[in-house]
Amino acid sequence: MKSEDMKALERQIRPWLEKMGIPQQNYRNLPPSYQDLLHDLICTQTHRPSPRERRDLYRKLCLPESVAGRDSADPVDFMTDEELQKFFSPLTPGERLPYLSKF
Repeated sequence: MKSEDMKALERQIRPWLEKMGIPQQNYRNLPPSYQDLLHDLICTQTHRPSPRERRDLYRKLCLPESVAGRDSADPVDFMTDEELQKFFSPLTPGERLPYLSKF
């Protein structure tokens, strides 16, 4: 049952990942708690994440190759919370419709 639930969540997230240009593998590599957080942000909007949670999710989803302890600056440090909120905004019904019509 757990595998079926995860596939259902991934189907709901897939249109957003495609719109944002994020490889599905990045989503699959997220720990389950971050997959749930992304689903809540994109699909249900039931969880109000803290700015730190959004930053951590962005880092894990969009910058999976980043290495902790690097001397270079972390690009997420330069993003405002408003930019992250906008980034994690759900698809509009009009954006979702073309994807759903494929099935």
